[in-house]
Amino acid sequence: LLWNLTRFHPFWALIEMTMGIAAARDVMQDGEEERRTKPTNPLFYFLASYASLALRLTSFDFNDAIIRSTLFVPLFTKFLTALHRDCLSESPAAITRFFGSPVMSRLGALAFPMFILHGPIGQVFYKKAIAKRLWGKAMPRSFFPVYLLIVLACSHLMNEHFVKSKRVQGLSTRVAQFLAKRTEGMLQDREL
Repeated sequence: LLWNLTRFHPFWALIEMTMGIAAARDVMQDGEEERRTKPTNPLFYFLASYASLALRLTSFDFNDAIIRSTLFVPLFTKFLTALHRDCLSESPAAITRFFGSPVMSRLGALAFPMFILHGPIGQVFYKKAIAKRLWGKAMPRSFFPVYLLIVLACSHLMNEHFVKSKRVQGLSTRVAQFLAKRTEGMLQDREL
């Protein structure tokens, strides 16, 4: 119960979202001077962010919420900003070229649908109250690869038939225009 309260609490989610928004805004504000400087190799931040997860395996017994919020999310956010800056350089690092490859770009396009769908689909197979009614029991660990394939297939369908839908894109455009008119342009970049 305590784990779910910290993991899904809106306040902690707000902090993590704010870190992401601040990082995206920081990259958006890059001027000519920042673009001329040689970017940091993103590999350092990538390794540091994932190495921070190994702290859970130490004798200090750090819990996942502490590690994720205080180390992983800030380091991974720094990795993403370094990756973005590096991809704009004349000679991107190997890790930048890898994440820009066609296969990784395709998987990246599925990231949002997978984020949205993995929870509800997971509950159908693994939440005891639901899975017991549907299947008689929660699925065993050996079913996990099948679950991943189901999530991947559903994400592909959602991406192709919803995210890429011209009707959905048109609706999104109309909503953005509606909001822009009613916020007096506060949704756009302006020099102060």
